[in-house]
Amino acid sequence: MLQSTTLDLESLPPGWIETAGHPGFGAAAKCLAANILAVAEADRKLAAVFKDAGHYMTAMSAAYLEAQGELTLSTLRQICSGSGLLTANRAGALIDFMMHIGFLERESATHCRTTPEFRQVWSGHLAAALEPATMVDPSLAPVRDAIGEAAVYNAFLTLQAKRLHALARLADPFPALRATFLHPLAGCSILHMLTLACTDAAFQPLESASVSLSALSRRFGVSQPHVRRVLKRAEANRYLLHLGPSLRAFHPVGFRMIRLHYAMQISELIDCARKVRPLCQPAPAAAEAVPAL
Repeated sequence: MLQSTTLDLESLPPGWIETAGHPGFGAAAKCLAANILAVAEADRKLAAVFKDAGHYMTAMSAAYLEAQGELTLSTLRQICSGSGLLTANRAGALIDFMMHIGFLERESATHCRTTPEFRQVWSGHLAAALEPATMVDPSLAPVRDAIGEAAVYNAFLTLQAKRLHALARLADPFPALRATFLHPLAGCSILHMLTLACTDAAFQPLESASVSLSALSRRFGVSQPHVRRVLKRAEANRYLLHLGPSLRAFHPVGFRMIRLHYAMQISELIDCARKVRPLCQPAPAAAEAVPAL
């Protein structure tokens, strides 16, 4: 069923629009897509967490609750289901999955914690995501560089999770995009691959680009029929044009929303980083003692 790709710009946060209009936004959007794919390629467990929005929300919520000192199994299920991205039953299944891959571990029958392995790869993921934010606002480089420090990591996660959960409770500005790419398995990664393949260096759509179903299937560990269904849904919802065997391009109507989707992600990263930036400022040098006369 065709879903609407129209969008009321006045209903969006001004920061998203401002980011989309920044001269460095195009390069930053491409960098975000490339970096997320790169960190997933480097760690198969992290790649599994990036499979869809539900997996990602579970991981991010676990990190957030731990930073708040409230990581219980029941609270994690509640906050995940409250996001609207997954049900309580699926949240329970994804919590078990996080334990299976060694990103979560039990402390007791009711409490759990993230593992050192998870905290290491998640801080690396955040650093990679913050790189495009520094392309729009270079003053955020100290946050990117210090994100592995416990105080900065916890403060950033707290802000990011609160903002994303608050956004999840509002009317979704991108419902068709969510259904097309964010919910299907590997859909987020497929969107990043399309972004890299089907746009130029300035993040403008190319007339056509080669997009191989078999290559997408192998890279993201899903079947070719599944990839074909994701691409067909993207075509039906006017995000993608099928121009011939393995040749595709972004639909001009849907690409406008894809741009704003990337602008939203980068804008949120920028806002969170600006708020934690004071934690990364070097301490003022101690004043030299004035010798007594």
